[in-house]
Order: sequence, then structure tokens, then C-alpha cells
Amino acid sequence: MKGLFRLLIAAVALSCVTACKPTEQGYKSAYDAALRKRQAADAENMIPATGLQTDDGPQLRVIAGDSVYVDRQRVRTPDGTVAPCTWYVAVGVYKMSTNALANADALRRKGYARAAALRATDNRWYAVADGAGSLDSVRIKAAGFRRDNPDYPYVGLPESPVLLNAY
Repeated sequence: MKGLFRLLIAAVALSCVTACKPTEQGYKSAYDAALRKRQAADAENMIPATGLQTDDGPQLRVIAGDSVYVDRQRVRTPDGTVAPCTWYVAVGVYKMSTNALANADALRRKGYARAAALRATDNRWYAVADGAGSLDSVRIKAAGFRRDNPDYPYVGLPESPVLLNAY
């Protein structure tokens, strides 16, 4: 009886050791799964990285055939209330509120009635030209801003307006 019991334990131990062994086929299936995931991200119009990129700044994306920068920030109005729109056309980012407020005032004088200064949680201040409720609407407004202001400086931004998702 003891011999049978030892034989049974040895068989179970041997099957456990051989069952957990990584195989070339296992590595290949994991690689294929990662490749499918990357291709799915490309299908969502995400531009693959071509160099070093950070995760904490605006990311270049293609939306409806238009290359735009998109960022997500928790922003508030200067008095601390929640920003009224979901999406904004950010045209400048500053360390000091006075610069963002001055930029917003200049934009209002140019005809951008909804221009404002918004404070992010990291104490950066965004000058925004306009806002909208959807990504597609704000993308169209940003394209109009670029067309109407071809030499705009975009202080602190990547030479283009940033579509800012406020949450």
C-alpha cells in the first residue's frame, strides 16, 4: 500500500513539473496577443511612438483624419468652480495666473467670447479659446482657430492647440 501511495505522489509531482514548463508555443501565443493589442490601438487612430514620449503631456492622435494633440486635466475656473465644458481648445499654458488671464482677455478682444483661464490641479494655468461638449466639436473649433490664427505662439504647447479634456 505504501509503495502504491509513493508511486501516486511521484506521478502527481512529475505531472506538475512537466505541466508548468514554458514552451516556445506559449511564448509565441503571448507575443501574438501583444501584437494584436498593438494593432487594435493603431486601429483606434493612436499614432505609434517614434521616439521618447511622456505620458503626462499632450499626446498626438489622429481624429477624423486630423492630427491633433489631446490632453486630460482636472481644471477649475479661477474662483475654484468646476469648468463648465467637457472639452476645451487650449492655446497656452502658464505657471502664473496673470499670464493666462491676460491671454484669455486678448482672445476675448479678438472675438473669442468663451475664452477663459483655467487652473489645473498641478497649478498650471491654461488659456482656452473655446469649449464644447464633445471631442469632435472641439476638434472642429481647434481647426478653425488654427486656420484663423496661423502665427499664434501657443506658449507652452507643441505649436498647436491642445484639445483639453476637463474632468
